Amino acid sequence: MSFSPQNFLANIAGRGGPAKTNRFEVYIPVPNYLSTFTSNSIINELNITLSGDIDRIISNLNNRAGINLSFGGISVSQILTLQCESAEIPGKTLQTADVKIYGPTFKVPYQTLYSDLNLTFICSNSFLERKIFDSWMNAIMPFDTNNLRFPKDFSTRYLTNIQIVQYDDFVNSTHVVECIDAFPIGIASQPLNWGDENFHRMTVSFSYHKIRNLK
Repeated sequence: MSFSPQNFLANIAGRGGPAKTNRFEVYIPVPNYLSTFTSNSIINELNITLSGDIDRIISNLNNRAGINLSFGGISVSQILTLQCESAEIPGKTLQTADVKIYGPTFKVPYQTLYSDLNLTFICSNSFLERKIFDSWMNAIMPFDTNNLRFPKDFSTRYLTNIQIVQYDDFVNSTHVVECIDAFPIGIASQPLNWGDENFHRMTVSFSYHKIRNLK
């Protein structure tokens, strides 16, 4: 059967058209444990106040632990959502082992492997975004003691559930991926240059336990 442009266009149009990479949103609830590692100087400098009731982001994610850090009436989670410039839908692969019972060797899956999640944020002059993730990583392994914290319960839980939402042209969510028990494992370097007037971007890598599709 030869390729038919009409059939191809009708096939795509019948499912709402092609999905666009710039129609997305990322929700990152900030763990409650992070508040104990946020210094008073940073809180005073950025006018961050701790509020009791978490906003729509936390309630929608049904996260087990979250705190609403506010800055000018906007939660830190919302700030990260608004300033997340690029994201990705994480990939996954099946780890396999070669097995031979009789005849040719064949592969048998034994484990699911998830790739790290990379998110890029636009930085403001306050560098609030960098300070958030610096504090988050310090909450996991404090720089002064290097004693790794284990997320055993709510008081030391530095994990969160991140959602990546894909929208269509009419801002209807068409695909939602949730990364379970995610935490930052790396902040990419941010180069400085007298000859460059571009603004700062910050790429953060997250590890997580598993992913699930919510829609």
